[in-house]
Amino acid sequence: MEIRPLTKAEQKYAYRQSMQISGQTGSIGILQGGYGADNRFHSDFHEINNHLKTEEFEAELQEALCFGENSVLKNLDAMREFTLRHPQNGFPGAEYGFRVETEKFAYLVRCNPKKESGSVEIHCYVKEWLDHHISKAEKGIRFINSRYDELFRIEDGEKIKIRYPDGEEQERVCRFIDEYHMEVGNNLYHICQFAEIMERNGSEYTPVKPETVQAEEKGQEGKVEGTLELKTRFGTTQNVTLEVNAYVDTNSLYVGLTAMPYGVPEYYGDMTVNLLESVPPYCAFVDTNNMPELEKFLVENKIAEFTGLEQRSGHYSYPLYLFDAERMRSLCPDGMAEYERANGLEKKQGKKEKSR
Repeated sequence: MEIRPLTKAEQKYAYRQSMQISGQTGSIGILQGGYGADNRFHSDFHEINNHLKTEEFEAELQEALCFGENSVLKNLDAMREFTLRHPQNGFPGAEYGFRVETEKFAYLVRCNPKKESGSVEIHCYVKEWLDHHISKAEKGIRFINSRYDELFRIEDGEKIKIRYPDGEEQERVCRFIDEYHMEVGNNLYHICQFAEIMERNGSEYTPVKPETVQAEEKGQEGKVEGTLELKTRFGTTQNVTLEVNAYVDTNSLYVGLTAMPYGVPEYYGDMTVNLLESVPPYCAFVDTNNMPELEKFLVENKIAEFTGLEQRSGHYSYPLYLFDAERMRSLCPDGMAEYERANGLEKKQGKKEKSR
């Protein structure tokens, strides 16, 4: 069983779907729950496709995901600790999302650590069906005219603006069904059927540009401030930005990486690991086990330098790096301000701190 943050595409499926999309993605049902006075997880299951709710699925959901010893949802403390240790899992607002994956099933979890009752929703899918649908949806939604000439495409979940003959304008969210079908608002259409209706009514339809794209056109030129190039061990180059926070239990420095594949933030990985109760200010253990390219990345970008110290955990040793405070403030000012506030370091902002 694997746990990881939701991708941008998966986040759309951590909410209730239409009947058509539920069928396409193999949605089994939604488990909604929260925590009572006993601090334990209590839930109700709402079936969507009953024929997919097998005994294997039920046993897996209840024991491994909700009530097992290693479950991150078994009680309120476990859920809050997990979300606080993984700030990169955050949605806009107070919610967090992650995917729990087994051989046959995928569970998209949405939770709110600030709530107790009604704080968790688990959207359960047949993994193969969900992943196939998401892969197909990456091609986008086609909009054509009645002669099948393609006018434009939008990403799944984006909007179009419809302008009616009387001048009224409405925006509608669009969802991918398959190459020839889509949902516009609450209605299902064949792409040619939609074009014919619009033409018959004398209506016009245009894409609504996402806010991130609009921001790029106003001067970012497709690249977010603070973006760096990470040369991966696979021979590819990934544009990334840094995410900074403080580990909740120790206030030690947390640094994560966010990829920018299309100018939109998407979790890439954790740069640091939380190993000791106390480490020197601006220092953190770097996860060279999962990403050995990090050491070269840190040095080449003048982000941090090796202290010469290592800490062993399990079968692996992790090097301790001293992060350049001034450089980090320029790359991630808000995150560094929060880290320094949590550690009382606001007044220790010299040109380059080197605390060991």
